[in-house]
Formats: sequence, C-alpha cells, structure tokens
Amino acid sequence: MPLEPLRDGGDAVVAFRASGVLTRDDYREVLVPRLEAALAAGGRLRVLVLVDEAFRGWDLRAAWANTCLDLRHRRDFDKVAIVGAPAWERWCARAAGLVIAGRLRTFDRDRLHEAWTWVRG
Repeated sequence: MPLEPLRDGGDAVVAFRASGVLTRDDYREVLVPRLEAALAAGGRLRVLVLVDEAFRGWDLRAAWANTCLDLRHRRDFDKVAIVGAPAWERWCARAAGLVIAGRLRTFDRDRLHEAWTWVRG
C-alpha cells in the first residue's frame, strides 16, 4: 500500500508512511478520511509523513488531489512534519508550506524521534 496509516501518532497526530507512487485512491480512501475524522474530533491538524526509500511521488490525479486538499484545508493545519523526503520532495513541501496556515518542517530520516517530538509539542 503506497500510503499506510501509522499508529504511533496517538490521538494528537495523524501519521502516515508514504511508499511507491501515491494515487488519487490513496487520498480518497486513506488520507482524507483520517484527516476529516481528526478535524471532526476538534482542533487543528498535526500530521507526520514518513517517506520511505521506495517513495517515487504522485501520479497526476494524486498530485491534483494533494493540491485540492492543501487549499481546502489550508487553515486547518497546525503542524506538518515530513520525514525522510528526498531533496525534490523537500522543495514540494516548502511550496505547500506557502499555502497552508500552519507550520511545516522537513526532517532527515535519522531524526524521526525529533520530528515526533516537534509535531506533538
């Protein structure tokens, strides 16, 4: 599965592992329902995405779904931590950081613990 929910987030953080190529179905079936459930529970979103070595990006429909999600929920994000992303993905993350109202940080994979601490704090 290209987008797998992680249970380490507890109640405060919505967390995922990204691998392979993300599709629109990953957004519709995995990401969006979990984000909307967290919003319904109250508060702003805290998200951690662990990008593994096999991550290759998005197909075109998933890229559009990602853009729409960022725009629709731009005021709902408090913190987003992206861990282990390749250099090109870090550039994409910085661009997304211009759209969302919350804070977005990238972390090297060996700093996963620091990312968890930051996104929870």
